[in-house]
Amino acid sequence: MNPTAGMIKMHFRDKWLWLYMPWVILLSSFLVNVIVASFIQEPIYTGGLVSIFIYMLITGILILVQTFPFALGLSQRRTDYFIGTSLMAIITSATYSILLYLLAIIESKLTGGWGLELHYFHLPYLNDGNAIEQLWMYFVLFLNMFFLGLMISSIFRRFGRSGLFIFSGAMFILCSLGVLLMTYNQWWVDLFNWFAGYTAFELALWSMPLTVVYALLSFLMLRRATV
Repeated sequence: MNPTAGMIKMHFRDKWLWLYMPWVILLSSFLVNVIVASFIQEPIYTGGLVSIFIYMLITGILILVQTFPFALGLSQRRTDYFIGTSLMAIITSATYSILLYLLAIIESKLTGGWGLELHYFHLPYLNDGNAIEQLWMYFVLFLNMFFLGLMISSIFRRFGRSGLFIFSGAMFILCSLGVLLMTYNQWWVDLFNWFAGYTAFELALWSMPLTVVYALLSFLMLRRATV
């Protein structure tokens, strides 16, 4: 069997991590919102959809912990591991994107917000584009979150606790300085207006270079990471 295909097959065995758990979390949140909406006689807009994107970030972090040592123990090359894991993330992201799009269609066009005026899967601004734009936006965001998580986990795998601590501290300092700079110069309104000038699809495209950077850094660190 091709080594990359072997890596994909290995990942497919953990259906709870890749398939079941994110939808259990998302649909549990949806059920809670349905119950709440049944008691409220007005439209409800909820951000519960973000949970599945956060889960994709967590998947990127956990996957190295659960499979990287095992794969190397089977004498798999690090390059094959990275390619196989990346392809699994691509397949999963595409599947999630199609399912979210279909649920958004059911919510907005077939059920009128599940008969409760509940906007959970179909949200203004986020779903304003055509079908291709919506699917691509979901797909790009899923991959961005996955490779961000993979990069974080790769830092720990390559440099240990101290490396991750330094990285986290540096990010905290940079973010704090950014917030202070934005507040001091009163740039928040300008920033929000800038975001408002672009569609959700266009903003998602801006994340693609970051996704490439995350993936490249992850690959470079995994090539030298210890088990």
